Amino acid sequence: MALTGVQKTVAVTLAAIALILGALVHKVTRPAPLDRAQLSQAGIFLFDAPRSIPEFEMVSDSAEPWTLDDLKGQWDLVFFGYTFCPDICPTTMAELRQIVTGLPEDQAEQLQVTMVSVDPNRDTPQQLTNYLEFFNAGFRGATGTPDQLANLARSLSIAYIEPDTSEENYLVDHSGQVVLVNPQGQYVGFLRPPLKPNELKVWLPRIMSELR
Repeated sequence: MALTGVQKTVAVTLAAIALILGALVHKVTRPAPLDRAQLSQAGIFLFDAPRSIPEFEMVSDSAEPWTLDDLKGQWDLVFFGYTFCPDICPTTMAELRQIVTGLPEDQAEQLQVTMVSVDPNRDTPQQLTNYLEFFNAGFRGATGTPDQLANLARSLSIAYIEPDTSEENYLVDHSGQVVLVNPQGQYVGFLRPPLKPNELKVWLPRIMSELR
């Protein structure tokens, strides 16, 4: 049966109203865009565009090669520290554990934390394994030669000062920021110290979801 002019007008009007209501519902229900100012307050800095990481090869805590491929397929938080560090490193690693264990299980499984040693003189794979087991959070570790470390640190804008290893119980001055790498193995930003676990547990899932 053909529609009358009035029926056609009503049908068109109802369709328009449905479209408007649908748009309004979508606008209300979708998450607000990531706010850079709020992220900054939480200690998160995201680059305008992801940055490539040059190929590298170091050694993991399991004594296997650790390369750029190991930073692909999941989100990564990479912290440059060392196992003999008396304060910053154990605190940061404990905070990272708090963040990871506070995420929903499916999101925690998509996030890998790796500590890259700035003290390759003492941090053997076994030393890293023993240290990371203390946190019981599935963290990984990596070490290598001084040159391998310097090249990777430089590509990620991580600062540290090579210590005088002839001194007993020497310390290593190093940056406390945590590098954020996306599943494509790209450097997308960093977390500034001191970390804010409660805020990071809220923002990281959104970043992982929206910046795929």
